[in-house]
Amino acid sequence: MMNFSNILDDNSASLAELITELQFKNNPGLLLKYGIAGKKKCGEDNGYHLSYLSVAMQLECTEIFAAYIVWAQKMLEGRKIPVKDLANNLDYIDIACKELLPGEVYEAARIYILEGKERLNDHSPAMETYLNNSNPILDEAKQYLDFLLTGKKSQAQALVMALVTNGETIASVYDNIFKVTQQEIGLLWQNSMITVAHEHYCTAATQSIMSTLYPYIFTSEKKERKMLACSISGDLHEMGIRMLSDLFELDGWDTYYMGANMPEENIISALIEQNPQLLAISVTMPFHITNVLSLIKKIRGNILLNNIKILVGGYPFTLVQD
Repeated sequence: MMNFSNILDDNSASLAELITELQFKNNPGLLLKYGIAGKKKCGEDNGYHLSYLSVAMQLECTEIFAAYIVWAQKMLEGRKIPVKDLANNLDYIDIACKELLPGEVYEAARIYILEGKERLNDHSPAMETYLNNSNPILDEAKQYLDFLLTGKKSQAQALVMALVTNGETIASVYDNIFKVTQQEIGLLWQNSMITVAHEHYCTAATQSIMSTLYPYIFTSEKKERKMLACSISGDLHEMGIRMLSDLFELDGWDTYYMGANMPEENIISALIEQNPQLLAISVTMPFHITNVLSLIKKIRGNILLNNIKILVGGYPFTLVQD
């Protein structure tokens, strides 16, 4: 459905505008409550909804759009916004697509819209916490999170160093402290229990604490294997790929970590220059998957890079395993 998604993208601005007009026309109190600035923000949000619809259509994966709707539902519930508002929004998306898109494109999009509406009626329990009894150092993970949420980075760092000093492996700390607390922080933000400021502080603090473990990580015996790692162009999230890079380094690989939002041409030039055996690419937002597809196509079409193995990971790949 590549062409269908392209047509949707070409009409996304007009679609978002019509969806917003429908929302405010059918809910006269919205303009009084939120004003012109609120209406503009609503239009931006509708554009965001459409970007998920587009990538779901392009990849022919209804789960991408449906999972996004579930995420949005939980986020809105945390902010005391009725679920019916989201259901109505899906109706307005349907109406706008029917009015502005060619018939066959609308019929294709409607499959994904209906799946999103169906998922709203699925009352399966939401994830309550990532801090569960399967974690062998659960108490320490809870304490670490509490330190971060109360701005006590020094105490959080001391907790981690005590764990390592007392024999806890670096890999365990990354998996059972850093990873799960980052997931928990995301869940807390989604449920409106913390602010963006809290989330950014906790992430920055954990990145800083991770760096204090580098004397342990970068002294491991090397295997004459090299990995190049980064987040794809447009993706500003880097925590996951940085953790992966550190764990490969710990396992003896020479890692060439380039951070977030790495342009395609720079990745390719770095691959030629560094000649790694493995490229690891992180994607957090589903609408960046197309950037990964473009990159892989160019790598596979370059005779100098034919033998490089490519590892991709991130949230979108947890939605559909194949």
